[in-house]
Amino acid sequence: MKLPIIETERLILRPLEVSDAEHIFNTWASDPRVTKFMTYTTHKSSETTKEWLESVERDAQDNDSKKHEIGFQLKESGKLIGSGGAYYKPEFDRWSIGYNLAFDYWHQGYTSEAMKGLVDTLSKMGIKHFISDHAVDNPNSGKVMEKIGMKFDHMGSYTCFDGRVFEAKYYIMDLE
Repeated sequence: MKLPIIETERLILRPLEVSDAEHIFNTWASDPRVTKFMTYTTHKSSETTKEWLESVERDAQDNDSKKHEIGFQLKESGKLIGSGGAYYKPEFDRWSIGYNLAFDYWHQGYTSEAMKGLVDTLSKMGIKHFISDHAVDNPNSGKVMEKIGMKFDHMGSYTCFDGRVFEAKYYIMDLE
């Protein structure tokens, strides 16, 4: 199952490409304000970003992939300002959604708009059960989840690739 290009009021949600690496690195992947609570570590070079995007492109080519990554592109300027996606979490039997946005675009409703567009599209494709989490110390991420219709479910934690552990709030949404 491949995601189509999704249009929202202000955004085009489109596949990420290796050719986006330099821009993504310079715009948000190397910014510790953006990556502070992400499971990945702050990218130290655009080569790291390129390697990640190569894996994203491979997943996008796999019709059976349980991972979908998209870029958030401004309709007005064409500028790529963030990314997000969904991937299947068998331990919850739900699709996990996540996102990150360039710092200069925080608090303008772009993330909520993008994730609503993604969830609506996935729902039309038959995916109806979602989960997401955010670090307790990052309550603005929880506001995004609430704005798109998710409800608090339980407390937990998540572990980052570098071993950091964050206390987290988990939210769920069922569209059936």
